Amino acid sequence: MPFGNRKIEGFIIKTEMSNSEGLKFLIEPLDDLPWFDENMLKTSEWISHYYLCSLAEAMRLFIPGKTGLKSYLTYQVNDAIAFDQAVLILSLKSDQYLTVYQYLVTNGPATLPQIQKTFPDNCLKILNDLISKKLIFKDYKLNKQIKPKYITVLSRAIDKDAFQEHLKGSMGKPAQQRLLTALLDKEILDNNDLKQLKVSSDTIKRLVTAGLITVGKKRLMRDSYSNISGNYEKISLNQDQEFVLKKLLSTIHGQSYQSFLLHGITGSGKTQVYIEAVAEVRKKGRQAIILVPEIALTSQIVARFRARFHDDIVVMHSKLSINERNDAIQRLRIDQAGIVIGARSAIFAPLENLGIIIIDEEHEFTYKQEEAPRYHTREVAFKRAQLASALVVLGSATPSVETYYEAIEHKHTLLEMPNRVDGASLPAIELVDMREELRRGRRNVISLPLQNLIHNTIEQGEQVIILLNRRGYSTFVMCRECGYVISCNQCAVSMVYHKAGNLRCHYCQSSVSPPDVCPSCSSRYIRYFGTGTQRLEDELVKIFPNARMIRMDQDTTGGKMAHDRILHSFAQGNYDILLGTQMVAKGHDIKNVTAVGIITADSVLNLPDFRAAERTFSLLTQAAGRAGRGEVSGKVVIQTYNPEHYAIEDGAKHDYKAFYDKEIVFRKSLDYPPFSKITKLTITAPGESEVRHKAETIAADLRVALGEDSKFIQGPFLATIAKINNSFRMNILIKSLDHSNVNQHILRLNLHMRPDIIIDIDPLNVM
Repeated sequence: MPFGNRKIEGFIIKTEMSNSEGLKFLIEPLDDLPWFDENMLKTSEWISHYYLCSLAEAMRLFIPGKTGLKSYLTYQVNDAIAFDQAVLILSLKSDQYLTVYQYLVTNGPATLPQIQKTFPDNCLKILNDLISKKLIFKDYKLNKQIKPKYITVLSRAIDKDAFQEHLKGSMGKPAQQRLLTALLDKEILDNNDLKQLKVSSDTIKRLVTAGLITVGKKRLMRDSYSNISGNYEKISLNQDQEFVLKKLLSTIHGQSYQSFLLHGITGSGKTQVYIEAVAEVRKKGRQAIILVPEIALTSQIVARFRARFHDDIVVMHSKLSINERNDAIQRLRIDQAGIVIGARSAIFAPLENLGIIIIDEEHEFTYKQEEAPRYHTREVAFKRAQLASALVVLGSATPSVETYYEAIEHKHTLLEMPNRVDGASLPAIELVDMREELRRGRRNVISLPLQNLIHNTIEQGEQVIILLNRRGYSTFVMCRECGYVISCNQCAVSMVYHKAGNLRCHYCQSSVSPPDVCPSCSSRYIRYFGTGTQRLEDELVKIFPNARMIRMDQDTTGGKMAHDRILHSFAQGNYDILLGTQMVAKGHDIKNVTAVGIITADSVLNLPDFRAAERTFSLLTQAAGRAGRGEVSGKVVIQTYNPEHYAIEDGAKHDYKAFYDKEIVFRKSLDYPPFSKITKLTITAPGESEVRHKAETIAADLRVALGEDSKFIQGPFLATIAKINNSFRMNILIKSLDHSNVNQHILRLNLHMRPDIIIDIDPLNVM
């Protein structure tokens, strides 16, 4: 639609008959059919109200790539001024002005980069001068980012009986006979069919001219997961699985909203329960969404579901191209598929008859969006399911404390699966106190017990996963003379050394070369401290030179299907050791993995976050659960400097209930969730004194507005990372029993409209 001198994309949510005088016409509809049904629109409105974002921002979550358009600025000639008149106007200017003008006359509208390529000197100055003289003007052109792909297809132009008669007359013309015979067996032939038939374009033209066949186009639905398949074997459910499925089926048959927490230990067979529940939903003609926390887990669950449901599945996540996501949506809209599998963004798939939403590993922090709108997938799932009278299944071996508490309080139905399938046992876990290792003079990042476990595992032809929750080579670079730590100039955080030879900030992504001398005292005693995944890889190579190793972290998984290539290669047995960050700890089911090593298990415990213990327990339990999922029992070594902490002790015992009982006491004593709701305001400013003044003023205004509830306001206080991208940051935390009252005052103070304030409802990161 036209908006000022720009052309932008918008949403029509309601029309009214009224006087249209003075209104501009829409340029073009982007879709032939309405994109939003009533429930999708209601979900958008709820997101807008709950997370304090605009309705347009909420609606864009349902659009692949968040927008179907890309606008770009062009310069073009004003046809109202004749060329001769333009020459006269430019007569007092240098020849370059007229040359640029002539370029636009000859070539038509052009972008700034296109013009600068031909005229690199003073280009922008000349263009602005031409605009001021009204010889040219700026215009915004639109480019549809979503572009359907079509392939050429052949089909019969006459009925089958007449076609057979012509086939008899094609004797002596082998190419025509091959093509006509193929079209008798198959009504439509595409490019791949024609390649196999080895038919020339001349043969096709003759048959088209003869009126026997027609040439048309067929839309090709792009799918990076089309080659992934699995072998379906009917599996007999065990007693735990049967009990859980029976509970789910009763709700599916009743077609009413209900939420379930499926608390099943690692390897208990939750995925098979998901498959059986979805099968029943599809029998009812309803649709399903299955969510996974990491893109790396997509292929594994797609293979399991495709073995059962074949082409009834589409995959959606942010690493796919906009066109792939749009093709997936198109298949849903024309009922070519009814099951969506994907990461966080798949919750916004346009399904009009939604029957079930499954959130696997529901505890994972990746289900929370860290940029506006800052929604939590779980909350959006509840809303969509309520509107659709569908059920939500939250699955986890380590449920979030809030979810487990809500299940105990009967907000969700609690279903338990406490045993591994086929009677398999949980892996044996050994805690290694790294303080004791140091006392014995062992300074290697890999303890002796872990070295022995890796050695024995590889000797037996089995595989190992090593988890280190840091990427890069060294955690930080410090001067041993004065203690100066090399930090990012734009962010208040130390830079990480990477093996490629550069220091990188993991927040703003800026990169510099490591210094030869200390920038503070000019000392040459620069030392690299800590251990990242790259450095750990080097350490493992030294100790196990013959081991085949592959690393999986953000540095090695930049490509679209990089996760899948690494995991597939490891699962095929091409490597002995898989080393990586958190992504190696989640959901992978590789039967030959019998050993897991966890380095610096307690690093998360030291973070100033009330969820630190929960994160630690979850990570240890999930990582340990990767071992012993086949016939051989697993072994796990956890290295820690804090073995007596309850998160680590209970994690080593696989005892979620013991951990929960201790954690819930801590949460209640300080009124943390689930005993309160939290709103976090992050105030930003270029200077530290400025941000402090702003934050104190905002906190004072909120205390007045909230009255008696103001005792639940904490702060303002400097964010743990006090500066990012040259912007200082201070936080204010507001605890409440619900958000509605807090949101009302934030709206009244217009805080949600200020660009220097970031509002996060139900934040998972309070630092």
